[in-house]
Amino acid sequence: MIQIHKKIKSVCLTSLRLPVVMILLCLIVLFTVPFINVFHPKTLTQLKPIDLKEPYVTFQAKQLTYSGYDLVGFAGKHYGYYYSLEKGKCTFFLVPISDNPKKELKNYWIKAKITEHDSSFDEMTESFAQDLNWDKESLLEATTPYLISNEAYHPIIYMLLFWIILIIFLVSTKKFIQSFVGFFNPNLYPVCSFLGKTVQQEILTEAQEELEQGTYIQINDMFITENYFIDLGKKRVSVIPLRDIIWCYRLGNFPLNPLNQNHNYSINYMIRNGSMISIGNKTSDEALEIINAIRATEYDIIIGHSDAKRKLAKKRCE
Repeated sequence: MIQIHKKIKSVCLTSLRLPVVMILLCLIVLFTVPFINVFHPKTLTQLKPIDLKEPYVTFQAKQLTYSGYDLVGFAGKHYGYYYSLEKGKCTFFLVPISDNPKKELKNYWIKAKITEHDSSFDEMTESFAQDLNWDKESLLEATTPYLISNEAYHPIIYMLLFWIILIIFLVSTKKFIQSFVGFFNPNLYPVCSFLGKTVQQEILTEAQEELEQGTYIQINDMFITENYFIDLGKKRVSVIPLRDIIWCYRLGNFPLNPLNQNHNYSINYMIRNGSMISIGNKTSDEALEIINAIRATEYDIIIGHSDAKRKLAKKRCE
């Protein structure tokens, strides 16, 4: 026997999988990516000791000297290599510069990421050592093994990533709650999103009774009873009172899966309050058969799509 509640439970159980996976992935990203350290960099009063576990820092350099070498960074922004001498050690900084870089920067506040030396840094130190009539190895021995880089500090990118992850997390949590609640209480599953929960419970009871009477038209997972359209799809269950339908038509859709060329039609309903309900993932024949079945009911429903029918349907809206 066809059981709407049982189908709702099955759909909700299946629908729980993706939200759970997405919630777990979002939590992993939120706890793995150092968002707090990026948005609130640790303030350093001195360069030693350096904790690479919290690489994003805010630091005030007493004096920085321009090396004469530049780097074109993200989005074409220019940066200059500056250095600071402290207790016999040279620490290099990569800071934003204008067309005429200053030779010295005093009491300079910088937000940056502490990074290891990269290929660009190696090229710079090799040329800089030649300018000093020194060899690269000796220069590196007197240089700290890290770079204080503003070029590597991209809080906007992290902010965008944070909001994307947060939105995905909230949407997934909402879908998880809906599926979880629907599994344990099918009467709360939104089979009629335009109706209240109390009315919806009555509709589910009446629709189930009409199915049990056996007087219905069935097209695969869709049913037309005396007073209801019922779709027991794999991903969603919909129950729509025929009395609330003003306009019905099928519409061909561009398939997201190019291998699925058959199930690319939707059955669209305009309800009395003017809202539209789309039942997708149907074949052309399925959609045509269900529309013909609706046409044969006693309800005055506009069938087919055209501008004239759309205007007529809007006039009938409450």
